[in-house]
Amino acid sequence: MRVFKEEQFGPVIPIVPFIDIEKPLDAMAESNYGQQVSLFGKDIDKLSPLIDTLVNLVCRVNLNSSCQRGPDVYPFTGRKDSAFGTLSVHDALRSFSIRTFVASKDNAYNNAILEELLNKKTSNFISTDYIL
Repeated sequence: MRVFKEEQFGPVIPIVPFIDIEKPLDAMAESNYGQQVSLFGKDIDKLSPLIDTLVNLVCRVNLNSSCQRGPDVYPFTGRKDSAFGTLSVHDALRSFSIRTFVASKDNAYNNAILEELLNKKTSNFISTDYIL
């Protein structure tokens, strides 16, 4: 379907069923776009490898929250052809050089998951062992 292959800004999104997680990951890797993805769950053994893969495919991973416009304190970022031509060259280089980040709603449920991810060090991306 065409909406699956083009960058969407809502209110329509494609929904594609899958059995093997590699199918959507491969589709994302092959896509020309990469702004956001949402992951829902609390099993850190399943979330960690997905987060570590997805931070290389998109610029924002939403944990237990929908894709959305971020607060203005978040950088405006995109990967691949996402947001092409929307900024000056100077602004684009500065904005698109900001590292990918993982976002979640500030609540006890998500904070416990993030705390467990940090404490168990199951994610290579979610870490406080270094500061950039």
